[in-house]
Amino acid sequence: MTQNSIENSLIKFLTGQASENDIEILSEWIKDDKNQKTFDEYVKLHFEVSTVLQNEEVAPLKNKLLSKISENKKKNAKKITRIRILSYAALVVFLITGGYFSATQYLLPLLNNTEQTIQEKFVILETEEGDMIKLLPAKQKVITNAQGNPIGNQKGDKLVYLNDTHVSEPSSVSISIPNGKKFNIVLADGTSIYLNSGSTLRYPTFFKKDIPRSVTLSGEAFFDVAEDKNHPFIVEADAMKIKVLGTQFNVNNYAENKDVHTVLVEGSVNLFNSKKTDDVLLKPNQKANWNKTDNTIKIENVNPYRYTAWMEGKLIFRNAKFTEISRALERKYDVEIEVENKELEKEIFDASFDIETIREVLESFKRSYSFEYRIEKNHIIIY
Repeated sequence: MTQNSIENSLIKFLTGQASENDIEILSEWIKDDKNQKTFDEYVKLHFEVSTVLQNEEVAPLKNKLLSKISENKKKNAKKITRIRILSYAALVVFLITGGYFSATQYLLPLLNNTEQTIQEKFVILETEEGDMIKLLPAKQKVITNAQGNPIGNQKGDKLVYLNDTHVSEPSSVSISIPNGKKFNIVLADGTSIYLNSGSTLRYPTFFKKDIPRSVTLSGEAFFDVAEDKNHPFIVEADAMKIKVLGTQFNVNNYAENKDVHTVLVEGSVNLFNSKKTDDVLLKPNQKANWNKTDNTIKIENVNPYRYTAWMEGKLIFRNAKFTEISRALERKYDVEIEVENKELEKEIFDASFDIETIREVLESFKRSYSFEYRIEKNHIIIY
């Protein structure tokens, strides 16, 4: 990759205009630790610019920013020239000098979009100590614990934990998946968990032999549990607990849902909760709906593929309200959908989507129910 292509991709990233190709270029470039440091410096500088634009007391902040630019000019950049980045920052300072209103009017929306892009595009791994680790797409990374011992390896959209780390105590970590992304984790026992958009999983870095294996899910995930007859695997989803020895199943526990859905593909699972003593045994091709309010469980026979097709990027709706559909579209396409048409919210649809764009999806629904919509960046208003 050329110096020019890196500069262009970095400028687009900072201004919220990066394409998938730009992200791939930067992800490859920052595999070098020195480049990673340079990248972090620019992101930090960008947020300092953003802070200046959002603060009415601009004079002292402007001086601080000018000082920062002066420091960066003195540094020796071996991998990439900083002229264009510094020009970007200097342009902001110039606009601030010329008038705070002008700067905010023209650049603040751009910077806000950049901040949103940085927050939403990366899978975030949070350590027990509260450190946030960005798992960049198309990047390989060794994951270490607080003592610096390697405990896992990340490659692209997959994180695999080591089953023998010579560490006496596991750490409790959580991973958060942004809208528009999916991610695969392989735990130290070999259990594979595929996480859907907008999901969070809390889990130990490895399982101790004297206690059950246990994880906590908010959102949706498909579990392929490694068999261990002496150590049951438990998924906690609100007050519902799903207990297995080794099996394949899907759990849907998004916060906005009234129910926790569990669909069994293979094996068997036990469902129970602290407020209900009777266990419920689920068989393959069955779905359990646990009501979060009254703690009742209903079982029905289903086609599991309808509930696991999301792993292939597909959405399948059967007898679904548009409110439920719009939430699924928000997660898949990383958009915000505002439905002003209240009658549409109550409508029931059957639909399947695969490689369609969000506009094509909306046009498909329009053929079944008349409505209008407009798209403003990642915000969709339906009326």
